[in-house]
Amino acid sequence: MMSKKYWEGRSAQREIESQLIASKYIARMDKALREAQQDILQQIEVFYAKYAVENQVPIELARKYLTAKEVQAFKETDLERFRELSLSDNPRYKLLLNEISYRTRISRLEGLNAQIEMRMIELYGGLNSLQQHTYSGLTEVYQSTYYHTMFDLAKQGVVSGAIDVLTDRTMKEILSYNWSGLEFSERIWGHQEQTLAAIRKELERSFATGRSIQRTTKAIMEVTDVSRSRAETLIRTETNFFHTNAAQQAYVEAGIDQYEILATLDRRTSAICRGQDGQVYDEKDYEPGKTAPPFHPNCRTTTIPYFDEAEYMEGERRQSANGLIQSMTYEEWYDKYVK
Repeated sequence: MMSKKYWEGRSAQREIESQLIASKYIARMDKALREAQQDILQQIEVFYAKYAVENQVPIELARKYLTAKEVQAFKETDLERFRELSLSDNPRYKLLLNEISYRTRISRLEGLNAQIEMRMIELYGGLNSLQQHTYSGLTEVYQSTYYHTMFDLAKQGVVSGAIDVLTDRTMKEILSYNWSGLEFSERIWGHQEQTLAAIRKELERSFATGRSIQRTTKAIMEVTDVSRSRAETLIRTETNFFHTNAAQQAYVEAGIDQYEILATLDRRTSAICRGQDGQVYDEKDYEPGKTAPPFHPNCRTTTIPYFDEAEYMEGERRQSANGLIQSMTYEEWYDKYVK
């Protein structure tokens, strides 16, 4: 029988499945972030080993220009690596490469900052980058939610027949959707820029106040640990958005005109989600953050299709007339109907 309880159970399960997919990619991102953290700390340790006086690098020493020999070494190692990475067509690599290449004089601190910035660009936009992990994860979330929601609707007799497959081109268009002022890729790069600025600020502070390598390392670890936490919040929130958006696409294609907000009610539930729980909205009024999740960072609220009692009875009649769908597994349904 198609009932509100059924949809509440299905929706809650789909949200859990989406967050499990997100957890898989967050683990990969966390590994990449930890590796980048260690690389950056190693670069700073080398800097201290080369220029420190009594375990400190005074700001005047940090700002001294590299010697001709050091500039040559920089160009033969770091600058050459920058050139190789710039071949990936990432404009950020090329921008940094051009900025450094045309400099006739480079300070020690500028050289260190350039090394760190290149590592951050690699972390966020290179091969196996945070951007790629995010794209893959959100694609999997969207496709899983959309197809499983269509399957649930088919089992209840709301839809029947073939379902259009979500192509790579379709997914690129979907994932470029601007729902909070920026596309997710722009939010990822904004995250990178904030982290880089925080690292530079801590380095300046270390050299200006005479911090030891131990205190500098601790400060940089705190900055990058915050970065990891913010990255998870970003992915969790984006996951909720694309999960909800995929369900809405399924509702619209099924001809469903309204949806109901379904909050996860426990001690962690926010006041805004408690207030939204049970609210019914028209599909034409769908607006993430106002009439649909996510209502805040790390939001767990989702939606269910809204039917009045007469529609639930009509659903029963449709379901009775098509018992074949109910006997299918998801895999059998997908193989037969997703074209």
